[in-house]
Amino acid sequence: MAKDKEPADVGFDIELLLPFQINQLSSRLAAQARRIIALHGDLTLPQWRIVRIVAAGVARNSTAVRKSSGIDKGQFSKTVNALVEQGYIITRPSAADQRQFEIALTDKGQAAHRRLAPDLEARQRHLMAALTPEQRAVIFPAIRALAEAAETIDFLDTPSTED
Repeated sequence: MAKDKEPADVGFDIELLLPFQINQLSSRLAAQARRIIALHGDLTLPQWRIVRIVAAGVARNSTAVRKSSGIDKGQFSKTVNALVEQGYIITRPSAADQRQFEIALTDKGQAAHRRLAPDLEARQRHLMAALTPEQRAVIFPAIRALAEAAETIDFLDTPSTED
């Protein structure tokens, strides 16, 4: 019986792996945002993302809001339903596409946005201040390039279907 071979990368430093670093950063940023949001009421981070996108006028139809927020379809539906139940938003069918619905903030949703936005904008300034001018110049193009690279696996010579 052949002796199991040791993986060639035994002893590698997991902290050097890019996806690991990005995941760690994402977790820290989300935790920080949740702490700030909790100071102002009962919204969750996904709920805040929807409120912010609608308030900022980035999107109003359901698919565009979902894609802008980065929330998967199942969670998006639950989050929207909770926001409606809590009185932060109203929804109505889209006149342009019956598969879509439009999202609008209620007075309560607008008030929540007015309360939270200044602190989260201060957070954005704090995060950007942590970067040098050179780092600020490259971070967004770098993130976009990585996001595009993450859309494909065509770099593999022979993709395996085995785990």
